[in-house]
Amino acid sequence: MSTSEELWRKLWSTRAYKGFVTVNQDTYLEADGSVTAWDVIAGPDSAAMLAFTEGGTDVVLFEQFRVGPGRTLLELPGGYVEQGEDPEAAAHRELSEETGYRSSSVYYAGSEWWSANSSRRKHLAIAAEARPVDDPSWDASEAGFVRLLPSDELLDFLLSGELTDAGLACRGLLKFAVSTVEDAALEKLQATVRGLLPGY
Repeated sequence: MSTSEELWRKLWSTRAYKGFVTVNQDTYLEADGSVTAWDVIAGPDSAAMLAFTEGGTDVVLFEQFRVGPGRTLLELPGGYVEQGEDPEAAAHRELSEETGYRSSSVYYAGSEWWSANSSRRKHLAIAAEARPVDDPSWDASEAGFVRLLPSDELLDFLLSGELTDAGLACRGLLKFAVSTVEDAALEKLQATVRGLLPGY
């Protein structure tokens, strides 16, 4: 029995658009002999940090204007993974740059596809005992506010549909809850997270 990947053969790829995002047009030969072109969002992976403050009492978020919805959103600190950069290191960097917070106890929660029409992946790390160390160092296009969300409001916020990376955060929290961690701060946070999730 053939797999879906065996039934699709990429013939060529061309650059359709290059701006803040890159769109390639990939042309495929399908099993029935037809040739079809598909728009694919390309570019670097992204990484986000779900950072809990000391004692796991709050979650560190970044509030900024987003042009897609045309409004201000609360988001996980995050951004592009630079070429050659480790995704967990990128999450550390983005947390520090956008919020000024840092943590030495971090759990890498893996990655998922950005969307079905994208070659990018988005990564998540979860931080315990995050503390404000420096002022944020924003890029020229960044401006916003550091916000703290009480941890006991996190699940309702994830289910509200207002967080752009809610699915990523939910998957990461579930993975963290069932994983074995050896860091003392992460073990303490894991108990807090398990208390937030239904069924624990």
